[in-house]
Amino acid sequence: MKPTPLLFAGIFASFAAAWLGLIVASETQIGVLQPNVNEEEGDVYPINVAGITERGRQVYIAYGCNNCHTQFVRDEEAAADIARQWGTRRTEPLDYLYSDGAVLGINRVGPDLSNIGAEQAEDSPRRYLSDAQWHYRHLYNPRSVVKDSVMPAHRFLFHTRKIVGQRSDYAVNLTGADTPRYGYEVVPTEDARALVAYLLSLDRTHALKKPDAAAAAAAPAK
Repeated sequence: MKPTPLLFAGIFASFAAAWLGLIVASETQIGVLQPNVNEEEGDVYPINVAGITERGRQVYIAYGCNNCHTQFVRDEEAAADIARQWGTRRTEPLDYLYSDGAVLGINRVGPDLSNIGAEQAEDSPRRYLSDAQWHYRHLYNPRSVVKDSVMPAHRFLFHTRKIVGQRSDYAVNLTGADTPRYGYEVVPTEDARALVAYLLSLDRTHALKKPDAAAAAAAPAK
């Protein structure tokens, strides 16, 4: 049977509907987002970052960190993410405003990392997350700091070298079997430093300005 105009119309309509739903609708909802500005406190969120932090994001993707970690905190009614102290609120589209392809991830073999760089309270059991040295030790040998970790060691992100003069400011404070022999030190590569800088930049706990309910109620219907 020969194709008919109706068949071609159906095919075109299918592609058009997919394009409208995936591209146009998303752009309408998210493409118009603007930074959250608090003029009274002179606060702007989010802030576009670059340099070593952006390089760290590329390292994060290149080594497949997003295969085992997510970067989205779900609502309290949907999951226990907030109870696990992975964030103080659910993540919103605005959190990814400057992300050139948000690194959401699909699996949680390890914990969510959305707020791994957020400021922690003095009595928080996650206070250690603000310490770059902890992250270096974790990358070098995960089980040296998290006993039951299934994360593979990333020792290729470090160099062992002889100490010449003073010890490097970036030398990793390793203990036990990981301690380098006398006169040597383990230092992170540029990729490792960039990756840790990126992790410490992840903070989506910023309070977002909610729409004015009264203004929304008074607005004329469209």
